[in-house]
Amino acid sequence: MDNNIKEFISELDTLWGRLFTYNHALMKRSEDENKFGSESFTDVIDFYLTSQAQCFIKDVMLHHFGSSGLLLAARCFIEGLALKRMYEKGKIDNIQVELLRHQVHIIEYNYYKEFDDIADKILLPEKLEKDYDDSVKFFQEKLAGTYSEKQISAILKTNKPFLCEPYTNFRKIVGENLGDDYAKLYGLYSQAVHPSVNDFYMNEGIWDTLTGVLFLVMEEYNSLPQSKLTFNSYYTSIYTSDIARNYEDIVRQECKILVDIGDVFCKSFNKNYTSDTLASMSLLMGEMCTDKLLGLCEQVKSKWKIVLELCASFYECYITPSLHEERFMLLEEHEHLQTQRNLGESCSVNQAYSIYKTLYPNGVNIDLFEKNFLTTCGYTIDEKGVAKSLTGIVKEFIKKFTTAKAPISLDRAMLLDYIESQMISHANGYMWYANSGSWGDVNNVIIGADICVIFLLESILTVFKIHRAIDESNQYKQIINIVRNSIKRVQALSEEKAKILKIPGIII
Repeated sequence: MDNNIKEFISELDTLWGRLFTYNHALMKRSEDENKFGSESFTDVIDFYLTSQAQCFIKDVMLHHFGSSGLLLAARCFIEGLALKRMYEKGKIDNIQVELLRHQVHIIEYNYYKEFDDIADKILLPEKLEKDYDDSVKFFQEKLAGTYSEKQISAILKTNKPFLCEPYTNFRKIVGENLGDDYAKLYGLYSQAVHPSVNDFYMNEGIWDTLTGVLFLVMEEYNSLPQSKLTFNSYYTSIYTSDIARNYEDIVRQECKILVDIGDVFCKSFNKNYTSDTLASMSLLMGEMCTDKLLGLCEQVKSKWKIVLELCASFYECYITPSLHEERFMLLEEHEHLQTQRNLGESCSVNQAYSIYKTLYPNGVNIDLFEKNFLTTCGYTIDEKGVAKSLTGIVKEFIKKFTTAKAPISLDRAMLLDYIESQMISHANGYMWYANSGSWGDVNNVIIGADICVIFLLESILTVFKIHRAIDESNQYKQIINIVRNSIKRVQALSEEKAKILKIPGIII
């Protein structure tokens, strides 16, 4: 190995330890209710940034390239750093910092309010209401005279109320505070962690850009005090445990099963949506495994959103329409156009519209098509020009997991984790103030990912059994066999994993 590379890896190794030490100190402060109000904006945002930086460096050290979770950590770091620069430039004042300290109850209420049926399983309903009312009153008192009631109402509905800018978005904040190049990267990473044809894992161009983010991390935190801890020393201490090694081995077996299924699909269909989706899922599950073992619970929770959206979108685009080729072609064109837009290039929807008209000869005009096709889930556009929302697709998907005899139905638990994943993943200061369930309740997320994978494999098996019956052919015999056998193997591995997850862990 080249000496420069060795030196660089050594630097990452020690930086991770310094980040861990700083992040751990901030975490303990955030947990001390007696210190509420003494935390600075820098404390709050550094807590978020060092969590993302730890995950990012860990993924680099363990070669988790290809996982959308690594791109999520990169996106989140850019997002958080943009807010930090915004504060350093004096664009966030003392009143906004006060609002930051009180917005947690507004954010939680806005997300949790649709869970009135299980509210007592999340937070005390009366406390949730009272804390929300108190926080709203605080905002109204601080903003009265500067903002109208209508403006304050709009501010309270956002996922970053303290900024008092209801119509801004993180991409704009990144552009204004880190520059247009990072805004483009932010857009690309955001696109990559949302459902698509799921082949970003093989896009060398996007992985090459991560070097720039890595240097941002190193530049921002190279002045942290030295620590005796390093990534390798911590990693080694974790993996001295037979339980940890056994857990990782189970996950590796699951991941290999998904890759092997993908290889069989490639033999029949060359590059294809199913293989790319299973490969993306495999990479993500492997990365979440190391998050879990290294104690980065907040990172596991953050990635549940990616897992659920990936599975739900695949079901929507592959299983539901019974393999309509035009539907997948729309998905491909949507990804292509979104990439062009994120890079600031001009784009045309003419090709996409031509595909749409083949699918829906009586569909809407091109202007309405363009408006709705260029939304996050524009590839779901129907004959009336309506495109589904990502949350809507997720909600439809998880209805498949409704359980009658349980304190909380599985679909509701999945949705609860989904909205908590959204809360904790954005750089709005919530991570500092998050409740313990939102932060660390991740075992159900890990098992939930297995449940989703098994369900998708069962759905794929059903599709190909139907094709076999219709065609009266053994053309897909190899696919049917490997998928059927893989379902049994993943089920068995998931049961083993669940037993390990029930073993009490150490809380640091």
